[in-house]
Amino acid sequence: MNRERIGYGLIGCGGFGRFCLGEYRTMPDLRCVAVTDRDPELLRSTAGEFGVEAITEVETLLKHPDIDIVHLATPPFTHPALAMQALQAGKHVLCEKPLALKEADAKAMVMMAEAQGKVLAVNLIMRYNPLCAAVRRLVESQLLGDPLHATLVNAAQDERLPAEHWFWDPESSGGIFIEHGVHFFDLFEWWFGAGEVVSAVQLRRPGSKIVDQVQCSVRYGESTLGTFYHGFHQMHRRDRQTWLLVFETGTVSLDGWVPTDLVIDMHGSQRELEEAGALIPGSSVEVVQTYADDEQVSRSRHRVRTVEVHGRIRADAGCSKLELYGKILRDLMEDQVAAIRDPRHVRRVTESNGVSSLAYALRAQELAEASG
Repeated sequence: MNRERIGYGLIGCGGFGRFCLGEYRTMPDLRCVAVTDRDPELLRSTAGEFGVEAITEVETLLKHPDIDIVHLATPPFTHPALAMQALQAGKHVLCEKPLALKEADAKAMVMMAEAQGKVLAVNLIMRYNPLCAAVRRLVESQLLGDPLHATLVNAAQDERLPAEHWFWDPESSGGIFIEHGVHFFDLFEWWFGAGEVVSAVQLRRPGSKIVDQVQCSVRYGESTLGTFYHGFHQMHRRDRQTWLLVFETGTVSLDGWVPTDLVIDMHGSQRELEEAGALIPGSSVEVVQTYADDEQVSRSRHRVRTVEVHGRIRADAGCSKLELYGKILRDLMEDQVAAIRDPRHVRRVTESNGVSSLAYALRAQELAEASG
């Protein structure tokens, strides 16, 4: 049975907006209808490239009868006003992260969406990465025991972020924690549950007002500490992100801000190794070392552990980073389309995640500014 496709309109034809447009036009349930942008030439070229209508005014796009969901691919400071306009016009909204720069604005946007009976999604894509989902299953399984520490080191490029870019202006972007960090606050909450930001610090680039390094720590429950470092100071060629999760009986390493590779290193029983591998389809399981009966008793955290093997599990995304990025963008959109069609559908990312990830970022920013 054929279903009518959901009509999509894009506000903001920058690089990311165009990338999304290229991905979304491949989706069978979505029909890309129109775009708008303040730059007339960019608007014209984008519409021509993707074969959609070019609309010069936001208000006109929001009145378009064939558009069901509006995508805000614009700087963060614009999100509240544009989202409110779209919701009041009866449109569903996909908003780039963060949802807003102030928690009160984010909550008002959510209330408006609820009052209008519309979806207000935030493009928090990390939950849709299959490797990140595998980590969540591993945490839930307790096969490595409790998670004790998780860290992200994000040594990001600034080669494509000139000094006048809105990214560096906290009035426009909110700063690194808010503009960028919300992705990772949301993911760690998905992995470990609700947390509390306990410390944060920021550093300015010498001789300027630009904050280019931030770091914070978050406590999750009684046994897990998370740390986040974001530094925007590298050449594009040296853009690197590394993750390390420490459990009671093993570690998990990931590579890339959109992780494409995962390695589990663990000590435990043969059964635990096999079960951990089964949680990650397509992974390879290696026995690094087998222990004799008289070598199997070990201790950590004042507990006796039985260790039959030292094992290693490897997995990758099975595609390039760019291909994976496109796929998880489409998967998030498919999740929202399903909710538009059936309000009973349970989404992986909801409005509440947009608010909670922003709350972590705002608290981290507050503590960082207080640190000097």
